[in-house]
Amino acid sequence: NMSEKQPTEVAAEAAPVTSSPLSTDGETMNGQPLERFASCFEKSARRWEMVVYPALFAFCVLSIYGFYMIYHLTQDMSHIARNIQVISTSIDPYMGPHMASMVDGIENMSSNVQVMTRNLNAIDGNMEAITVSMEDMRGSMQQITGHTQTLEPMMASMVNLDQSTQHMANSTFHMTREMGSMNRGMSPRGMFSRFSPF
Repeated sequence: NMSEKQPTEVAAEAAPVTSSPLSTDGETMNGQPLERFASCFEKSARRWEMVVYPALFAFCVLSIYGFYMIYHLTQDMSHIARNIQVISTSIDPYMGPHMASMVDGIENMSSNVQVMTRNLNAIDGNMEAITVSMEDMRGSMQQITGHTQTLEPMMASMVNLDQSTQHMANSTFHMTREMGSMNRGMSPRGMFSRFSPF
């Protein structure tokens, strides 16, 4: 591994092999950039190792957990499917007639609701007619009240007329008595009875 090698070894491998003194000076001059490159590469590799290895570990853990969850989910779905099949087979013979009767009941209820709606509309119209009639009746009662107020003087006059009629009846009765007594006095028998001693 290149990151595990020492900087001097990398520099020795990268430098050309010569025996002249000039090449030795060139090797020492070119060795400093290579050492810096090697140290920078090693630092960057360590930084990436600190990021990549935990990420790989977390990915492995999440993958295992996801596989575990998917496995249990498939088992639960298979249990649910079996339970639904058992429920459908146990209820299916009785569900059909009950559903049919329930549909019939819902249809009857819908028709009854429509009839009730029509009846309520008719009641609404009748209530409006009753309201109009009550308003007319109120106007008639007001007119009757006005007429009653005008009839009060007539009633007083009728009372006076009744009293006058009673007086006239009494006077007529007295006149009848007087006429009867005068009739008896003016009859022949009455005249002879006054002269007879007996």
